[in-house]
Amino acid sequence: MMQYYGAGVQACYRGPRLYDTEQTRTRVSEVVSWYKRYREILNSDVLHMRRADGRDWDGWMHVNPTLAIKGLVLLFNPLKEPMTRTIRIPLYYTGLTSQAMISEKGGAPKAFRINRLFETEYRVTIAAESYTWLLVQ
Repeated sequence: MMQYYGAGVQACYRGPRLYDTEQTRTRVSEVVSWYKRYREILNSDVLHMRRADGRDWDGWMHVNPTLAIKGLVLLFNPLKEPMTRTIRIPLYYTGLTSQAMISEKGGAPKAFRINRLFETEYRVTIAAESYTWLLVQ
């Protein structure tokens, strides 16, 4: 579900077993609430950061320079072990020029300098067969 909603797809799930357990109902509710909270940026333009090949991280970034949240990055780890990587985040289409405030999973934002190529480097750890997301302001 996070891949669909994180890609800006407004998916519709139906059926008698959608909420087969209370845990499933809670998880579906969390994902839909997350989508509604970040709907504006998730429905904005998408940049593919690294092609999915199943051998390393992959991800994409939504950008919109007119919003308060200029970018939302989704990063995926297809491997069976956690990974830590330094990732270059392209910020040209966010409209930011010298500094970006980046927070992981909506946590406390940290300031990052933007280089002359309109990029910044971010060190991230992604759990095995999981994902994480970053907000750029």
